[in-house]
Amino acid sequence: MTIDIKEKDSSTPKILVVDDEVSILQAIKRLLRKKSIAVTLANSGEEALSHLKNEHFDLVISDMKMPSMSGAELFTQIASTYPDVYRILLTGFADIDSTIKAINHGKIHRYIQKPWSNDVLFDVINEGLEKSRLKQENVKLQRLLKKQNGLLKELNGNLEKKVELRTKRISLGLSRLERDHKATQKVLYNLININPNLDGKFANSVSLLAKRIAKLLELSPQEVHDISYSALICEIGLLGIETSLYAQPFNELNFNQKEEFYEQINIARLILNPAEHLHAVTEIVYNQYEQINGSGVNKVQEEAIPVGAKIIAIARDYWLLAMGRINGQKMTDSEVRIEMKKLGGIKYDSSILDLLLNNPQIISNEFIETPVKLDYLEAGMVLKYNIFTHNHMLILPEGHVFTEATISKLKQFDESQGTKLSVIVE
Repeated sequence: MTIDIKEKDSSTPKILVVDDEVSILQAIKRLLRKKSIAVTLANSGEEALSHLKNEHFDLVISDMKMPSMSGAELFTQIASTYPDVYRILLTGFADIDSTIKAINHGKIHRYIQKPWSNDVLFDVINEGLEKSRLKQENVKLQRLLKKQNGLLKELNGNLEKKVELRTKRISLGLSRLERDHKATQKVLYNLININPNLDGKFANSVSLLAKRIAKLLELSPQEVHDISYSALICEIGLLGIETSLYAQPFNELNFNQKEEFYEQINIARLILNPAEHLHAVTEIVYNQYEQINGSGVNKVQEEAIPVGAKIIAIARDYWLLAMGRINGQKMTDSEVRIEMKKLGGIKYDSSILDLLLNNPQIISNEFIETPVKLDYLEAGMVLKYNIFTHNHMLILPEGHVFTEATISKLKQFDESQGTKLSVIVE
């Protein structure tokens, strides 16, 4: 039966409570009586599944011990069929083995031992409803991003206007050179850099290190390019998750928060999939959290992990450790090397990690090649590295072949900004 605790609207959260004991159902009903929550009661797991089949619920609370179908069995089915529903298990101390099973197979989010404290139960329910609300908002955001990707071609055509508004100096002609696939890459990178909670300099450092490792492996130019660009946008999926999940060091997150943090790879795939020419990049970014021993996010075996994903995992974690974004404390180069060496053959590919450990000269967030001043640029020269503004906005992508027109535009930009740009050419 359904109890409308308060008159519902489209934003009213819905909870399903499952227990074969009427007293338990009534106790939870009384707890939520004065709250804006729609509560549905079910006497068995079978009845609960029937309700779930016919309507959406934000959260399910179930007792562990019930005849016919236990709470663990119920949550196993819910996790498989309705994975977005937040799951809370009520259990006695004697049910600890079953509770562990429910955690492993039913993927419960929280469990509460009976008898419970009403304050604790209500706090857990509030937490679950808030997480459910945030997840629904993220789903809406993903749908919006997918829809907007359909407009990406038009956005590329108008990109120069956006750049001109931010810099107030770059002319219309410069962006017309970026309407091809490189313009798509520029848009994706700028989406990251314009977010105040992400760091364009971090992305550049990871990209440069990944590129140098790829070259030491003697990969093809196309592979080197894909890996370098994948590293540059490796955090694009963070745009779709709660800011608090990456505003604090990773090791300070709890189990559930880490699960939500890793949801970024699915969001990244959703953002990148419409760009078919970025298929290799998409797969690299999606697999960057897989581990060599098969215990990564999606449990992908070593042979199925793209080499680019293995490289990015090493380049990314080097700078995350150095910047204190994993342990909460910045680390020196030697400290990072010691920490990463412990995980060789476990998390990281040992042969690739050895390239990092044995070639200290590749560790730098600054370009080490000799730069060419703008006055010495000539038409036909090929840009070796991306050119960025002082706040890490992309101006010209690597691989650009200079013409008299682009050299002139670049000089005008340099003069307007009062800088002395130098670039690296092939």
